Amino acid sequence: MAHPIRLTLALGLLLLAGCATTVPSDVQPEVEPPTAITALEPVKQGSPLPGVELNAELLYQLLVAEFAAQQGALHLSAQAYLQTARSTGDPRLASRATRMAVYARDMTLALHAAQLWVELEPEQIDARQSLAALLLRHGQAEEARQHMERMIELAPQGKGQGFMLVANLLSQDGDRAQALALMKALTAGHGDEPLAEYAHAHLASQLGEQSHALEVLQTLLAKHPEMLDARILQARVYHAIGNEDAALASMQTALHQHRDNDQIRLIYARMLVDAQRLAEARSQFSTLLRSQPEDSDIVYALALLAMEAGDLDEAEIRFTDLLHLGERDEEARIVLGQIAQQRGHHDEAIQWFQSLGPNTDRYMDAQLQAARLMQQEQGLDGALGYLRGLSLHSQGDILQRYQGEADLLGKAGEYEQAMEVYDEALALFMDNPDLLYSRALLAEKMDRIEQAEQDLKRILADDPEHIHALNALGYTLVDRTERYQEGLKYIQRAYQQRPDDPAILDSMGWAYFRLGKLEQAEDYLRRAYALMPDGEIGAHLGEVLWQQGKQDEARQIWQDAQQRDPNHPILQDTLQRLDR
Repeated sequence: MAHPIRLTLALGLLLLAGCATTVPSDVQPEVEPPTAITALEPVKQGSPLPGVELNAELLYQLLVAEFAAQQGALHLSAQAYLQTARSTGDPRLASRATRMAVYARDMTLALHAAQLWVELEPEQIDARQSLAALLLRHGQAEEARQHMERMIELAPQGKGQGFMLVANLLSQDGDRAQALALMKALTAGHGDEPLAEYAHAHLASQLGEQSHALEVLQTLLAKHPEMLDARILQARVYHAIGNEDAALASMQTALHQHRDNDQIRLIYARMLVDAQRLAEARSQFSTLLRSQPEDSDIVYALALLAMEAGDLDEAEIRFTDLLHLGERDEEARIVLGQIAQQRGHHDEAIQWFQSLGPNTDRYMDAQLQAARLMQQEQGLDGALGYLRGLSLHSQGDILQRYQGEADLLGKAGEYEQAMEVYDEALALFMDNPDLLYSRALLAEKMDRIEQAEQDLKRILADDPEHIHALNALGYTLVDRTERYQEGLKYIQRAYQQRPDDPAILDSMGWAYFRLGKLEQAEDYLRRAYALMPDGEIGAHLGEVLWQQGKQDEARQIWQDAQQRDPNHPILQDTLQRLDR
């Protein structure tokens, strides 16, 4: 006579099959279930399991549950697993029923399953955590608190870990006041456990209650000033509320207490960068580099800070270090080329730009930069010859070469040839918005206003909210025609999307100037000039001020703009036109 198959073996085989079967993507819940339920762990060695014999009815129930899960019938699967768990007393089935019910969005069924799971396995912390989460969802906070208390006791690494598990669970509670009240009640009797108050502060910060978090942390640090995690959390809370000085002071204290802790120094250095205290940040990163000379992130931070400080020698060293470390190769080569260019070493810069391989992401960017330098060194024909001699394989690279050729021709004043390049490119890349936009700007320079308008409207036909096309079309109509109101409407549509863009603010101001609304024009142009004090905006603002009788201020604006951008054509034209 054959021996009856034991449930433990059969169930193990089914659960192994289940581990290889994920919930179908088309039935995944939009909201992830509580953390404790997302991962199904087998019962630990030594846990008591029921010795139930696998009869035909029980096997059928298990197969129904598993196959229903595979087919996405999660509610049916959860019901079958729960029924089988009740009949066998197996906690693994109760655990699986809980998870399936959560995925099926049946929180009542999930609650029943979790209650059974805890009943069958009362010392399993995952069971308590799942039940507590579901009780909170059902508004049963007091019952949830009892299970959270047990979680704290069951945490394998001690009560401190238990409090952090509870804090993470409560962070998912939609009722912030309830979550904080529960945490306060749970920590009340554990004044000798600093991690309890730390978890309390951590929860408050996660819930956005930063003032509450600071109060808890101040009390905690008064008793345990050396507690590093609390000091770091305090700094991050101050940072979150925008009190950079206090945040940095907290990190300074932490660093003073733990001078050899590179992780603290790194956090402090990054906070200094956020606070725009770049010289101090650079000093901290330099200290870090001495202990971690091959950490590419530290080398990169120092390279960027050196560039920001205008220290080309240091930047060159650090970007060269990145090349030796095999990190950020493309960016390093481009920046080293830019450094050589700033020093006037154009041949060296060209070599750096050409060193990028054709399969790199920024290949064409680098080749276009090389071509611009060649135009200065070898003339237009040499630069164009170089671009046209490149062997290109991707559509994107070919498109960029066309744009680069037209740009070189346009800067050389060869507008007709540039227009021919754009026409040829658009024959290949029909209705490409970048090409149409660039051709429209060139057409406006060539006084072909009708063509510029047509190209910009072709862009807007496909993308009615294209910000740059809206602004360019509106400005062209305002500046080059008498269709001021029509132009203003286009600019206003761009302004609604990007109200702090200086180019759009300039267009708004110029439109109101052309409409004779000088006060409104001045307001927009002042905002634009404060954000980007370039020659064109300075020319416009000065002219508006001049027309209002504010000649002295207009002269000062023009003088400042000339110092920044002495050869700007619109600024020069404005000064000549007004005989200034």
